[in-house]
Amino acid sequence: MTDHDPDVSAPTAAGEHVTPLDSDGAPDNETAADRLTYEEVAVGDRFVADRTVTFTRDSIVDFAGRYDPQPFHIGDDTDAASPFEGLVASGLHSFCACNRLATEAFFGRVAFLGGRGVDDLRWHRPVRPGDTLSVDVEVVDKRVSESDSRRGYVDVDVTGRTSAGDPVVTWRVLGMIRRGGAVSPGET
Repeated sequence: MTDHDPDVSAPTAAGEHVTPLDSDGAPDNETAADRLTYEEVAVGDRFVADRTVTFTRDSIVDFAGRYDPQPFHIGDDTDAASPFEGLVASGLHSFCACNRLATEAFFGRVAFLGGRGVDDLRWHRPVRPGDTLSVDVEVVDKRVSESDSRRGYVDVDVTGRTSAGDPVVTWRVLGMIRRGGAVSPGET
């Protein structure tokens, strides 16, 4: 996406462009009733974010300055002798930016009740200024909760990719999704 595309939101403080989400994390054009339930997702289903995120030098340094001030993230150690031969984004920055896109692609489109954990978080290659990442989410496992019939467990693999399609960051979310026809906790 380009900055002049009318469907792209204004840059965030970190210089990233993402789909506007409402207060509960769903894309603005969807309501809770529109979200997919446990029964409506299947193992093998793949969800792709409609947007991408482009990392700028300023966004990399800003994030790192606040959360991960390693020299190779804040610009103090960016010569050829540095571990990455130049400035690179914090892995946490790439994870957070891709998680936002995963929310657009999947978590905000399903009746997501929360996560039980994150497994297998891996960084495959550094993210540099100018890199643009996309995200896809694949359902890899699902089963009904034995302790609460109102929810099902759905595990998904999230992949952040370069514009060439190469994986940058991957992880598995162990999630919970409301079952169809189930009364949500707190409803009467």
